[in-house]
Amino acid sequence: MKKMLILLLAACLALPGQAQEKFTRGFAGKNKVFIPKGSIGGGLTASWRKFSLGDDEGFTVLSKYIGDLKGGYRTIGISPSFEYFFIDNLSAVARFEYSWLGVDLNNASLSLSEDLGLNIAGQHYKRQSYALAAGVRYYVPFMGSRVFGWFVEGTLNGGYAQSMLYEDAEGLKQGTYNDNWKLALRVDPGICFFVHENFDFEVSVGLLDLTWKLTRQTENQVKTSTGNSLGTGLNIDLLAIRFGAHFYIW
Repeated sequence: MKKMLILLLAACLALPGQAQEKFTRGFAGKNKVFIPKGSIGGGLTASWRKFSLGDDEGFTVLSKYIGDLKGGYRTIGISPSFEYFFIDNLSAVARFEYSWLGVDLNNASLSLSEDLGLNIAGQHYKRQSYALAAGVRYYVPFMGSRVFGWFVEGTLNGGYAQSMLYEDAEGLKQGTYNDNWKLALRVDPGICFFVHENFDFEVSVGLLDLTWKLTRQTENQVKTSTGNSLGTGLNIDLLAIRFGAHFYIW
């Protein structure tokens, strides 16, 4: 009888300890290391677009006002990158970016009424830019997964761009030439997922930037002017969405 009372007392003391077991929803997960220290990664983002404007494109909404539309739009972009993980999930990032843009409006006629019309021809815009970015990127596994994760990247970006807006008039080119220098601090969040042990795809978007710009403008190779600006933005920049792929060596 004495032994039975001792066993009952021990069971009663054990029950509260079991009831106070720590509750967790599993967000911490067992796998806290998404990419281990010492890993090396390299990636490449590339894009190419071409769009033509012409009578065969069928602009039914604007056909009443715009006619004889001829032109085109082309853009090319390439961006190789390099990563080194000096701590688990935290890497140093370096990236080079190059882009080229060309817009040609060979002909367009605007008709507002029978007596009011405007014809535009030979308008061109060209732009090419170079940029270097360096910073850090921190990865967080999604619910302990080693396949899906999200990241936040902070970088210091420096770049140079040349642009020309000109028209062809009887064989002569007249217009404006710009030199642009830029220095920016950027914060870009994104998500990534591995499709192989060493290969992943990622999507990132611009969120926060602090940018300083200096522009030197030359008009018709005669008039020169300069200007600079400093500004910041806190918004989701849908035009800055980047798609990329990376290969890692553990």
